[in-house]
Amino acid sequence: MIHLITVVGESAKSFYLKPQHISDFKSLMRTVTSGRVMIVSTKFRSDLFYSAEKPKNDSILKLWALYANTSPAFPDNEDFITSAGDEKALTGYFQSINKLSGNWYHYWLYKKAFQYTCRNDPQNPVARTVAQCDQHLVKHPSIKRTPLISSWEKSDPELTKDTFSLAMRIINNQTLSN
Repeated sequence: MIHLITVVGESAKSFYLKPQHISDFKSLMRTVTSGRVMIVSTKFRSDLFYSAEKPKNDSILKLWALYANTSPAFPDNEDFITSAGDEKALTGYFQSINKLSGNWYHYWLYKKAFQYTCRNDPQNPVARTVAQCDQHLVKHPSIKRTPLISSWEKSDPELTKDTFSLAMRIINNQTLSN
């Protein structure tokens, strides 16, 4: 099951991980979650997808704070958004990405970080699921943004049946226009 932690606002700067530190942090997160991890980190927004049976958000956020050398005191902070479960995590993620696309500069920076993440771990099943859902969603007429990964960069052009079903549920159950 995929879970998501998003850090935005003022806290995003404190939780930003430089590209050279992401690999070590992902290794630590794989140990905590016993699954696959994908992190996209910018100074205005960071997203951590991880697979685990049950959410482990509290321990992950504490380790992330320690790793980023920032204060782990963040209870009730609106800068931290957590989602548990494939559908909830991906629906919330794509709704926020659609909103982010309204700011071309931040969207461009985020796309650049997203592409870096996918290129450095092309076989990561979490990253592939997110990228494949994105490829399908941007074809929907209500989505008015460019894909996070260009079609020539895709490592797997075919959507799996499960990913296609998930993308269709997201489209059918949510308003995704920006």
